[in-house]
Amino acid sequence: MKTKFLIASLLLSISMLSAETITLKVTNPNKSELKNAPVVVVLNKFKTISEKKRTDLAVYVDGKQISSQIDDLNKDGVADELVFLLDLQAGQTRQVTLKTIPPSQRENFPTEVYTDLILKDKDGKFQFVQEMSSTKNDMYNKMHHHGVAFESALIAYRIYFDNKSTIDLYGKKKQQLELAATEWYPTDEQAAAGYGDDVIRVFDLVGVGTVKGWNGKKATHIEKFDKRTQRIVATGKLRTVVESEVEGWQYEGKKINMTVRYIMYARHRDGICEIRASEDIETLATGVQGIKSGPTMSDNKGLVGSWGTDFPVTDTVKYEMQTVGLGVSVPKMYVKKTVAEGLNNLVLMPYHKGETIRFYFTAAARKEEKDPFTSSEQFFGYLKKWNAALEPVVVK
Repeated sequence: MKTKFLIASLLLSISMLSAETITLKVTNPNKSELKNAPVVVVLNKFKTISEKKRTDLAVYVDGKQISSQIDDLNKDGVADELVFLLDLQAGQTRQVTLKTIPPSQRENFPTEVYTDLILKDKDGKFQFVQEMSSTKNDMYNKMHHHGVAFESALIAYRIYFDNKSTIDLYGKKKQQLELAATEWYPTDEQAAAGYGDDVIRVFDLVGVGTVKGWNGKKATHIEKFDKRTQRIVATGKLRTVVESEVEGWQYEGKKINMTVRYIMYARHRDGICEIRASEDIETLATGVQGIKSGPTMSDNKGLVGSWGTDFPVTDTVKYEMQTVGLGVSVPKMYVKKTVAEGLNNLVLMPYHKGETIRFYFTAAARKEEKDPFTSSEQFFGYLKKWNAALEPVVVK
């Protein structure tokens, strides 16, 4: 027995000595506390870890392994980003260790996000795909739930695969992953068991965080194009990354290729939008839709919100009215101006070739059982606090 113990201890010591490590300092630059702050580590910056060893990295905080995710975002076969979530007090810096470890030492953390893109076959069967494209505006009815969908335990979103490209909202009662079970449309039995469902009707409006054109008077759809694509870029235990891409968009007198990337993290109700384009664009529009006659808010600097109650679908007999809150925050460096256009509460943005515009969106459903938002005043108060703490953490 002693011999076996000594051999095991020796092997462990050798493994510890051969492990490659990186020590990071992560700082919260905001004036308020951050819970589950996303930390993104760009692995190309650390040459001491070989490309083959990147997928062996685990994250340790205060000596304990925490959940993390490693992604190959450009699909070149090499992991390029590692992400994890961290709690930080205002201005606090915490030390984090990244260490290569064998699979046997990796803890099995739960999966906290989900995404899917589902093609409907002619016989009605589903085919789960990573990417779909079309040169026509013909994908809305070919895709189950009309486009790519993604969720955390708090909320779910989908992006319409059509000219509107609108982001729609699925509200939840319970904090749990649901889309794999309901695929956006719960059965009567699932609804009775407390599953969520679609909670807003987007019409031709901006939904929450949709990127649209602007004709000088109102937000416009992306109607003339050469090709449109939706894809799942990454998914795992902690984040989903999806894209809606248009090639040859005829807008402002030129053809533009534009990719809109949406990122969502576990334990978050908010998401991140990143815009990249091949040309300068005078004006893009995003924002939130007003909900019937409910109140809206704007700080005239890039934060817009809305709150209201309406039927989420045309069937007003079977389905109840839903109350929701929507919010979008665009950093002031990208803001051209904020405008109210019909029911749309918009932020207008110029785009300069070569840059990445990053803004944020969030939403909540009144039906949530844990700490629900019950009034526009409460939700708009949340938006202001949320907006004041959106500066990304600093990793050194």
